[in-house]
Amino acid sequence: MILNAFKVGLFTGLVLCSQLALAEGAPQYDTDCVQKALLDSATTLEEIRKQCVLKEAKNIEISAFEKRLQQERLNRNNQFSIQSYLPNYVLFGSYNFSGTNQKPFKEVYEGEEFFDPVEVKFQISLKVPISENFLGWGDHWFVGYTNRSFWQAYNHTISAPFRETNHAPEAWISFDNDWRLLGWQNRLVDLGVVHQSNGQTGALSRSWNRAYLRFIFEQENSAFGFMPWIRLPETDPTDDNPDILKYMGYGEFYYLTKYDEQNFRVIVRNNFDANDNKGSFELSYTYPIHRNLNGYVQWFYGYGESLIDYNYKNNTLSLGVQLGNLF
Repeated sequence: MILNAFKVGLFTGLVLCSQLALAEGAPQYDTDCVQKALLDSATTLEEIRKQCVLKEAKNIEISAFEKRLQQERLNRNNQFSIQSYLPNYVLFGSYNFSGTNQKPFKEVYEGEEFFDPVEVKFQISLKVPISENFLGWGDHWFVGYTNRSFWQAYNHTISAPFRETNHAPEAWISFDNDWRLLGWQNRLVDLGVVHQSNGQTGALSRSWNRAYLRFIFEQENSAFGFMPWIRLPETDPTDDNPDILKYMGYGEFYYLTKYDEQNFRVIVRNNFDANDNKGSFELSYTYPIHRNLNGYVQWFYGYGESLIDYNYKNNTLSLGVQLGNLF
């Protein structure tokens, strides 16, 4: 009872402070954010101030990326918190102008042509916070899982099978940062490892392990990042894809920007080989439909759209929906 009364008093005080902010030049607070934070008795006043501030004294708008971080960190107070990681989408029509890669399957199954050039592509990507400030360096620990599937839903000749499913369990540490470069703030530095596999055996098996660094910069309604990686040595003497770095490259660069409620994203991978240059380019666009549901258009050109296609050049245009947005 006393604790509840204290929470109500604390919330009321912060709301009043927020209402007086413009007149006094003090920070403004998001009242919805404060209400959610007060549900956890372990949340301190200082944590609420950091998580729920809306504007600084100079009346500078918080960036779109910073707002997402604040919301995520508020939700971490919930011990059952599961958060969105990479984009979650269903692309009901994904058409490959290069034709679907048949070669790996012909080595296993008899027949001429198995797959249609149009299929359903979807991705489910989640992360779970597991520790906060364990090292005392502003560190945030996560585990995550991403599933990307390619489903021949309209191919009734061969009973509409899943052509390819990629699994990517992942673990990383995210460090808060405040480096600045040409007006951009390096908001996060991540260090992680990821295993990616298609769960197949024999001639259809594809997998690799990577360690990566990820630098994320933000400014107003835009963000960009670059993520160099190294391939970890295989423990299995039979490597399914020894030349995967030649096609998937040694890292990726991405750029995101928000205009009104529309989001644009570009992702580029490259092997940095001037004599035999390979990589990929992905362009996507989302626009609001209803509440948390967005229309989604994606164009992918290059190698590595899936693991089975790591050395096959796709040219794919896809339409569908995305749940939520990156910010």
